[in-house]
Amino acid sequence: MLIKLTEVCVNGTYSTSQNYLLKEIFINPDHVIMIREEARIKQLNEQGHVHKDLSPSHEFSKLTINRGNTGTEIVVVGAPSHIETKLNKPRKKQLLNG
Repeated sequence: MLIKLTEVCVNGTYSTSQNYLLKEIFINPDHVIMIREEARIKQLNEQGHVHKDLSPSHEFSKLTINRGNTGTEIVVVGAPSHIETKLNKPRKKQLLNG
């Protein structure tokens, strides 16, 4: 079962003034191998540089997702403890018709 989270993405190239977008993302919790606090994005958000709809009190987490030989890191909205709880919720078994 996939879990819906909100990812913080950089819009465009790296420059002195970066724009950030919030995108909905669905991930497989079985592939998340690490969750840690993302302090840099939190600091940028407190300064009002991330997204106008986010409160300055929002916290952020960096997830490392297993992709076989490599890992992918993404930044999502939510404290590590909140994300961990969301990823480990008991899942209903669902039968796929097909």
